[in-house]
Amino acid sequence: MTERGRYHGQRLGAREVLQYYALGERDFRGAVLSGDNFCNADLSGANFSETDIRSTRFVNATLRGVKLCHAYGGLQWWWWWCQLALVGMIAALSGLLQGYAGALIGVLLVHSQLINVAAGIAGIVFVAVVFRAIAYQGFKLKTLGSFAIAAAVAVTFAAAGAIGDAIVVVVVVGGAVAGSAAVAATGAITGAGVVAGGFTFVGAIAGASTLRGADASTFVFAFMFAGASFLLAVYINRRIESGDPKFENLRLMGLTIAALGGTTFSGADLTKANFAHTCLKNTSFADSQQRPTISTHARWHQAQKLDHARLGTSNLQDPRVRALLITLNGIDQNFSNADLCGVNLAGAQLHRINFRGANLNGAMLQGAELQGAKLTETQCIGTDFTATQLTGACLEAWHIDRTTILKDIDCRYVYLLEQPDARGDYERRPHNPDKDFQSGDFEKFFKDTLDTVQILIRNGVNPESFKAALQSLVDIHPNFSADAIRGFERKGEDVLVTLEVPEGVDKGKIERLWDEVYEARLQAATTRAELEAERHRSQDIKEVALGFSKVLSSLEIHTVNKSIKTGDGSVYAGGDLSLTGSTLNLGEISGQVRNQINQLPSIAPSEGQPSLKDLLSRLKNAIEQDTELSEIEKKEALGEVIKLAEAGRKREEWSMQRMAKRATDALNSITEPHSEVSTLANTCRSLLPKIMALF
Repeated sequence: MTERGRYHGQRLGAREVLQYYALGERDFRGAVLSGDNFCNADLSGANFSETDIRSTRFVNATLRGVKLCHAYGGLQWWWWWCQLALVGMIAALSGLLQGYAGALIGVLLVHSQLINVAAGIAGIVFVAVVFRAIAYQGFKLKTLGSFAIAAAVAVTFAAAGAIGDAIVVVVVVGGAVAGSAAVAATGAITGAGVVAGGFTFVGAIAGASTLRGADASTFVFAFMFAGASFLLAVYINRRIESGDPKFENLRLMGLTIAALGGTTFSGADLTKANFAHTCLKNTSFADSQQRPTISTHARWHQAQKLDHARLGTSNLQDPRVRALLITLNGIDQNFSNADLCGVNLAGAQLHRINFRGANLNGAMLQGAELQGAKLTETQCIGTDFTATQLTGACLEAWHIDRTTILKDIDCRYVYLLEQPDARGDYERRPHNPDKDFQSGDFEKFFKDTLDTVQILIRNGVNPESFKAALQSLVDIHPNFSADAIRGFERKGEDVLVTLEVPEGVDKGKIERLWDEVYEARLQAATTRAELEAERHRSQDIKEVALGFSKVLSSLEIHTVNKSIKTGDGSVYAGGDLSLTGSTLNLGEISGQVRNQINQLPSIAPSEGQPSLKDLLSRLKNAIEQDTELSEIEKKEALGEVIKLAEAGRKREEWSMQRMAKRATDALNSITEPHSEVSTLANTCRSLLPKIMALF
């Protein structure tokens, strides 16, 4: 048994609660808050579990993170009696119209002249058409159209002298049917069907009695019509309770009436509120006049009578979504194209669920079991997949971005195609069926694609155009450099260039700028022959990828404080930067490294610890003295030291920290093949952790 709150069973007024809250109290478990008014109050983080909140008003309140587990909402007893009286009034009025309409038809058929009998027959035909239309079409605008057509036919059918009687019959019958629908709707939601039925028959007797000339025969007609209307009401009632969409409008009308005087959260901010096991009958979540109700990440697990609450415009209106959020069980279910924006499905069992085309933007799926799920074309912007199980899921064309959280994913493999290609391949990742993702692999695989933009260059690479396009990116975006080029891939006669994009940069603008500059330079070529020659000289993608030996052989890129590798692995850095086809010797590179290191401050982070300048100097000396490294490897290693020095000047910037991390990884990869006697290998093991600690 859970521990009770200090206010358990105590009656607290709204003023008392707000005073205690202002003093830091957050635990109001078990308190009696029925009838209190918390309009516009801020009670974020409060614990109202097991409280009595019947008829409590939280209109426009801020209730972020509030706990309402096992709370009891709905109506106070006197509001329940008021609703019962309202249902009785509607039923009595409906019965009055039914009795009058039935008696009128009886009078026209039995006691009128022959010319007036047509009006009575027209009335019976109209009743039959209306009842049939409701049974087959439900209660929609289309049904009202059928009513109008039936009324016009009935009036036209009546003789000229009886048109007035026919119109009266049509109007009264229409009102009686509308009343029956209202009785059915309110009875279905409030549970007052028996009371409504009794008041209906009382009203029918009264309605028949008001007609002049009524006798036993007219009363028979009155009761016949009232009985038929009652059966219609029972039918509508059952269709509403079964969730028939044809009668959804009537259900919403009944919910509006049932929510009068009940607990209301209209316009409240219920972000991350917890309604687990809460009774929500006769509760309103409809938007207020001032603002919409916000229920992002609200918890509805095992909420009771949620289908008897007024849910406004939220996605809880969808019965599928409502059932999923209550049960947290979507195994083998179909939620294609469903609106699940901002829902809380943490820990839900969603094995093999079909989310094809669904909107999961901003949803919380922490720890959810999505093994074998279909996420084809699913919107997952800002979705939290922390610790989600995704083994065997299909992720074809799913939409994610940097706001999508892919942390601690439990996944051995996924598929990128829902339907197999011509070879029967579902594009498994990893490709090797005997290989699985290791810890962290899933996030790296998908997050890396978010940090890059791919540009397809048709018919090979033109060096001058490539140079101009890359220079334009460097000029506009200071964080861009030649290091942003991740790689090249041949696609037939075309080349796919992959660029790393700094965080916050619009990928669309990057690609648009590249295309504009590249195409403009191509068009500026002096002759078609020169253009084709330039293209053919850059066809070999291997030469492009291995240092731009052909694509960037004459490339000059001017920037500030950037470092770029040349085709043979040499590096130039500092001031205005130039990429050329020349090869720098080791002594020249060593001098440049020394100049870069000397620009760093000599101040140590704390007493007894070396500065970054000292650590990089020791690293530079280790590289130059290592006898196991080739000259090319030394050049590459010194190039990475330049990057570390550059990053050290602006180490507080995230982009510089990433550059430092890549540089240390590169140094580790250079030393990995060498023996334990390698000076650089031993130095890297000792110095690199200390260097990264300074970032």
